[in-house]
Amino acid sequence: MIRKVNIALAVLFVAMFALKGLKTVMQSGEAPVAREESAETSGDVSDIAPHVYYEYWAGYTLENPISNRNGVLLDMVRAVFPNATFNLVHGDVSNVVERLRTDSRAVVVGFGDHEALAEFPVAPTPLMRCPLVLMTLRTNPWRYTDFSSLTNLRIVASDAFLDYTDIRRLKELTGRGGAHLSIMPDDVTKVAMAQMLLKGGADAMVIADLHNAEGASKDGLTSMRFIQSFRKSSVVASEGTLLYVSGLDADFAKRVIDDFESGIRRIDASGELRRICEYYGTPYEPLHAPDPEAAETP
Repeated sequence: MIRKVNIALAVLFVAMFALKGLKTVMQSGEAPVAREESAETSGDVSDIAPHVYYEYWAGYTLENPISNRNGVLLDMVRAVFPNATFNLVHGDVSNVVERLRTDSRAVVVGFGDHEALAEFPVAPTPLMRCPLVLMTLRTNPWRYTDFSSLTNLRIVASDAFLDYTDIRRLKELTGRGGAHLSIMPDDVTKVAMAQMLLKGGADAMVIADLHNAEGASKDGLTSMRFIQSFRKSSVVASEGTLLYVSGLDADFAKRVIDDFESGIRRIDASGELRRICEYYGTPYEPLHAPDPEAAETP
C-alpha cells in the first residue's frame, strides 16, 4: 500500500514538473524585451534608419540577439532611432573612419573626441561619460595625483583611447621625450596588456572604469590572477562618448543630429534613458537644454 502511494506521488510530481516546463518553453518563445517601452507613443520618434557602426566594447556596444540587450550605447541609440541597423566593425579606428567616408547613412558610436574623427559632423550632446583609470601591479607604489604623475610611467593604451585629451597629451609628450606612452592596436586585448605588465614591459595600462559585471567578465578582468595582481587607480580622465555622422550627405547628417538631440531628451524625459543606464550599472546624468551654438555641424 505504501509503495502504491509513493508511486502515485512520484507520478503527480513528474506531471507537475512537466507542466511547469511546458509553460516555461511556451513563454520562452515570446520575443525578449530589450527595455521597458515608454507608455506614450510620441509622434516625435525619429523615422530615420541610420547605419550604426561600432567596435566591440563589452557591456557598451555588443549585439546580443538572444537577450536583445546590446550594451548601454547601442540601447540608447536604438531608443532614439528605432529603425537603426547595427554593424560590428573589426580592427582599429581607421575602419570606422572608412565607413563614414563611404556610407552616406553611416553613424559611429563608441568614441569621444578622437583625432581620427575630427573631419566628421558630430552631435554636441554625449551619450554618456566614461571615466578612465590605470591598472598597475600591486607591488608598484605609484599613486595617481595629477597629470604630471603620469609622465614617469611606462603606459600602454589602446588606440581607441586617443579620444581623451590627457592620452593625446601623453602621446605628444612621448614624441618629445617627456613621457612614455605606447599605443596598442585595438585588437590587442586587455589580458595581453596585463601580461606586458607582469613581464616587466610596462608599468601601467589604461582601461575604462567599467561599471557593469558583463563587460568586466567578457574582457577577462574578473580572473583571480588579475584581481590579486593589479591595483586600480583613481579616475585619471572622464570625457564624453559622442555620436558621429558621415558628411557625404549634409542634409541627412543634419537630420540625424537634430533627431538625436531631440530624441535623447525625449527618452530622458520619459525615464527610458535612466532605466537603460540603471540596467547596465552605468551612472545616469540628467540632460540639460542643448546649446544652440554647439549644435552647428562642421
